Amino acid sequence: MRRPGLVAVDIDGTVLRHGSGHQASPAVVDALRAVRDAGVPVVVATARAECEARKVVAGLGLTDGLHVYSHGGLVHDLGAGRDVHRSHFDAGAAVRAFLDVDPAASFVVEHDEGGWSTCENYVRGFPTTWRERLPLDALTASRTILLGVKVTCDGTSYGPTDHCPHGATAVQAAGLDATVYRTDVGIKGWIAVLAAGTSKASGLGRVAEEYGVDPADVVAFGDSSNDLPMFAWAGHAVAMGQALDDVKAAADEVAPAVTEDGVATVLRRWFPR
Repeated sequence: MRRPGLVAVDIDGTVLRHGSGHQASPAVVDALRAVRDAGVPVVVATARAECEARKVVAGLGLTDGLHVYSHGGLVHDLGAGRDVHRSHFDAGAAVRAFLDVDPAASFVVEHDEGGWSTCENYVRGFPTTWRERLPLDALTASRTILLGVKVTCDGTSYGPTDHCPHGATAVQAAGLDATVYRTDVGIKGWIAVLAAGTSKASGLGRVAEEYGVDPADVVAFGDSSNDLPMFAWAGHAVAMGQALDDVKAAADEVAPAVTEDGVATVLRRWFPR
């Protein structure tokens, strides 16, 4: 591939080592700075909500530009501090379908003002921006860009990019209308529910159009199954060395692992210091 016109990077497992807090390695930060110094946009494309990603984005040295959050449900203009696109949907039917499968399931929805509203039985097991607890009818009364579903899980430990089999089974049994919803199965019983057609690829498509960059001139880095739509869309897809085999198989190139600063290694080919 010739020098890219846009660089898209996932966060967890790509520019950020799992469990490393908010700060990427100096080598990765420097490599992304070299891209920007060359006049090429760097775009974060992450499953994280904006409220959970902002410290990482700041640690990457990014203070402006368009970025993609919430599995592609949100495109945010960092410099202007405003959202330029939200893929809203009605979560009610999805909640009812998962409760039919697992009456003990719990739910969170992304709030338009940032953070998460939760159902009354949801266990807040990690630090983030929590808002109110609501009865299910109130929780799903407003449209959202992301519904998080937590189904019963036996606690088996899976790798950071693995699919939870309990989540996969729940999705299949729920039988959501694919013309309305898209799902992404995570780990430990987690399932993300999005509007149909929403993915990192759809978000990046909006960003590339805004920048006047053809998808063929985009290099995209990722390590997980939620990066597969982005890989299919981008001109050059780069899987991290620790990614699962199906993610590697979908990529044009496999970089060294995140623990070896694989993003920096690849970018230095086009943007040397």
